[in-house]
Amino acid sequence: MAVVQITAAQVKQQLSALGYTTVPDFMIDAYLCKMAKIEPCLVAAGYDDCDLVLIQVYAVTLMALTAYTQRVKSQGAPSGASRSFDYGDNVLNMRDALLALDTSGCTSDLPIDVGQKVGLFLVVGGC
Repeated sequence: MAVVQITAAQVKQQLSALGYTTVPDFMIDAYLCKMAKIEPCLVAAGYDDCDLVLIQVYAVTLMALTAYTQRVKSQGAPSGASRSFDYGDNVLNMRDALLALDTSGCTSDLPIDVGQKVGLFLVVGGC
C-alpha cells in the first residue's frame, strides 16, 4: 500500500490559510522529502487515507512554522545565554491534533518544535 502523497501546492494552500506566505519553495520541497522518509512507518501503522493526508499536512506545516514563526519572547546573554520563544495557540493546537492522529509516533523524529502549553502554577502562603 502506497501512502497518499501531499503536494507542495497543498502545503502552500495550508500555509496561506494560516497567513504564512513567505516560506520558500525549496524549504517546502525539503519538508516533503522528510515526510517521504517516514512513509514505511506510516504504511506499517495502517492509517487510512484521510488520516495520512492530515498527518502529512500537519507535519509539513509544523516543520515550516518551526523554522519561520518563532517569535523571540525573551533572551539573556553575558553568557548564561538563554532564549525563549513564543508560539501561537493555533500552532500548539495543530501539534496536539498531529499527536492525536499519529498514534504510532511516525512523525516524532521530524524537526518539529513548537514549544509546550504551560499551565498556571500558583503558590499561596499563609499564616
